[in-house]
Amino acid sequence: MNFKYRIANFFIDMGCYLIFSLAIIFLTKEIIDVSYVRDILLGVYFLYYFCSELFFGKTIGKAFTKTKVVDKNTLGKPKFYQILIRSLLRGLPFYFISYFITEKGLHDHLSQTILIKS
Repeated sequence: MNFKYRIANFFIDMGCYLIFSLAIIFLTKEIIDVSYVRDILLGVYFLYYFCSELFFGKTIGKAFTKTKVVDKNTLGKPKFYQILIRSLLRGLPFYFISYFITEKGLHDHLSQTILIKS
């Protein structure tokens, strides 16, 4: 998949993540201790990607660019564990470095998924 789609997906998804995170923090500010904000942000980040790709095969960014995640071998819907691996790997600090080595990210390689036009 073209790198320009991945960049567009990233920026759209980060905008959505920011909006969701701010909404959650605003709605829970009276009941959540400030020391838990980092954990909440990480949880929202994981859940945004995991739930979007598990239930819809795409995130909001992928919907805008008309792309979706599929199983690399069958080109069908990815399995639960594949989406789990993809979502967990996005949280690694060195995750973005993998794009300088290959067109696919580390999350695609290890989860055996690819991004295609829908």
